[in-house]
Amino acid sequence: MRSTLLLIIGLTSLFCTFSCKSSHESHVRFEMEHDIKLYHQAIKYGDVGTAVAAMQSLLVWDSTKTNYYDTLAVLYYHSQNYSQAVQSAQVVLDKVPDNIKLLQIVSHSYQYLGRQDLAVPFYLKIAQKQPDPTVHYEIAACYFYMRDFDKVKSYVDKIMADKGSDTTKVNISFNEGHDQQDVPVKAACYNLLGTLSANDHKNDEALKDFNLALVLFPGFELAKQNVGFVKQLKK
Repeated sequence: MRSTLLLIIGLTSLFCTFSCKSSHESHVRFEMEHDIKLYHQAIKYGDVGTAVAAMQSLLVWDSTKTNYYDTLAVLYYHSQNYSQAVQSAQVVLDKVPDNIKLLQIVSHSYQYLGRQDLAVPFYLKIAQKQPDPTVHYEIAACYFYMRDFDKVKSYVDKIMADKGSDTTKVNISFNEGHDQQDVPVKAACYNLLGTLSANDHKNDEALKDFNLALVLFPGFELAKQNVGFVKQLKK
């Protein structure tokens, strides 16, 4: 009798274990489906904050999904939460170090955070995988802010030798980051060289380079501003 009772209790406990586990899995599945629907609804209405909350909730249920971290990094980046973008992207990069999209997000994020020294290693990884004059320009720009002017000139020389620099465009920020413009990389390089010369008080050389930038791209607003600035200094 006792053995029969123990067997019944054992079977009941086992059934309860499987039943509870099944119930929990159903609950998790329901919650994740809800979060995914919430995410898509938020994206439809451009509600980045709610989309981020939905992705964070998904990660609470399953933190092994790298695609959730990938999406989170993109959301944080486009909402200008750069530190969080780096943190999310790094989770994926620790497992997939050659993810170009996330390498770009991390490198750009560090630039916006004023940490060009941390951006450079990520740009160098991108350059190894996808050599491109725009990437070399970003590296040169980072070295400029790091005041490593020899490396700036080295990368500018590399860009100038690349035929693609005549037509490939890079996005330039100006007016303290409030405005942006896509300009040919070679024109951007002449503007960068002009800025180097202006910093060394070589105003004639600076004007020459700024004007060369404008020959290549007459609508280059930053170069126009720099020409005006140097002319004011010469008065």
